[in-house]
Amino acid sequence: MKNFYANLFAFLLLWVACVGIVFYKPVNLGLDLRGGVSILLQPDLSYALEQEYQRLSKDLYDKLREERVPVLDVLASKEGIKVELLEDAKIEQVIQKNFPRLEIRERGKGYVLLALKEQEISALREGTISQTIEVLRKRIDELGVVQPVITKVGQDRVLVELPGILDLERAKSVIGKTALLELKLVVDAGSREDLEKKLTPDLELLPSRDNTQWFLVEKTAVITGADLKTAYTSQDEFGRPAVSFELTDEGAKKFGEATEKNIGRALAIVLDKKVISAPVIRSRITSTGQITGQFTLDEAKELAIVLRAGALPTKVDFLQESVIGPSLGRDAIEQGIKAGVLGFVLLALLLLFRYKTAGITANLSIILNALMLWAGMVLLGATLTLPGIAGIILNMGIAVDSNVLIFERVKEELRLGNSIRKAIELGYRRTLSAVFDTHITLLVAALILFQFGSGPVKGFATTLTLGTIASFVSNVYFAKFLLEVLHKLKAFRI
Repeated sequence: MKNFYANLFAFLLLWVACVGIVFYKPVNLGLDLRGGVSILLQPDLSYALEQEYQRLSKDLYDKLREERVPVLDVLASKEGIKVELLEDAKIEQVIQKNFPRLEIRERGKGYVLLALKEQEISALREGTISQTIEVLRKRIDELGVVQPVITKVGQDRVLVELPGILDLERAKSVIGKTALLELKLVVDAGSREDLEKKLTPDLELLPSRDNTQWFLVEKTAVITGADLKTAYTSQDEFGRPAVSFELTDEGAKKFGEATEKNIGRALAIVLDKKVISAPVIRSRITSTGQITGQFTLDEAKELAIVLRAGALPTKVDFLQESVIGPSLGRDAIEQGIKAGVLGFVLLALLLLFRYKTAGITANLSIILNALMLWAGMVLLGATLTLPGIAGIILNMGIAVDSNVLIFERVKEELRLGNSIRKAIELGYRRTLSAVFDTHITLLVAALILFQFGSGPVKGFATTLTLGTIASFVSNVYFAKFLLEVLHKLKAFRI
């Protein structure tokens, strides 16, 4: 009797908790139900490879000069690093000792072509994809998008789904901006033709934001976006939108030393290889700075977002983009609700017709199953998608299947002459292994779908996983308790 009241209390408490969660906290809706933006993009891996060669080429040049190797120049490209030698010098030992990631791909008269080893290229590719996804996730979190989907598709593509965002151009602006921030000392400014005559391996030529002016700057940056602690919108001295930033302790130290030594020189603020502004250093600057450049307020906000989130490791190409209106999702929700209600009514009538009062317990367990599933999605912050609605309806069928299996076994025990109480106990005990195996199989399938699927497939897998767990609890534990209640009330018919 004590167990009976404990089960009754647990049953009622679960009902109240689930109903409260369902009615007072909405579930997150996916892109196909809420509307939003879907973008398929591809990081430019060849550009990332070239950037890596650029970085390695400077270190390689310094090391060769340090080892007194007669080197004329070290040039980086997408194919590798070309080392021009004054004579047929041997550099294998220097490469093996200091640059084990590189190997000699080609040797000619007066030059050696170096390239990353195949395993290093694969690691760079994987690292670029992972870093791209991480940076995109930070940027989208800054936008306040609820339950975005950012996932790898195939070998080198990334799918981004933003529920509730309908401004495609703004989404592309935030997602696609490389946001590589560099502060570099200016050597000279003027026309491109004049400055090209002054180019050396240690300098580079960069255009202004509007391409009307050119700057000759040092290749090595004083600080980069990696030295930023945070960035936020502000106003310049004329009240126009600007972006202020704060540096890390290490960045502030480097910036302070560089500005102290170069008072009177112009410092170019370079974003994605374009000079936004080039103010003159008037005094020592340490932990803070400001980026000005005739920004609009929206441009300043977006720049602050991408700077806080960090720079993308490479440029990205937009392969496919689409905007899904909210009306399509509204229609899908309405149709899904109609299908769910109709399906439940038909199931309820069938169970009542086939199993009489025992069918009532099956119907109650199906309702509890649905409530537990929905409450679980809310508590876990899961996203409901159109395939997820299909998963909920499918789960109703799974719940019925378990009830049918149990009820038929109970009827068989009654035909063997057992009492109602004993028939219920034996019926559940002898079907438990089959019900358990069924639910475990579904759970494994759902987890595999979640692991290897993407977007809508994960939505389906989520509802199937939660529904399978809820089905086992409601059909194996509480449905048995409800049959015992019918037996105590002398209303058990099957």
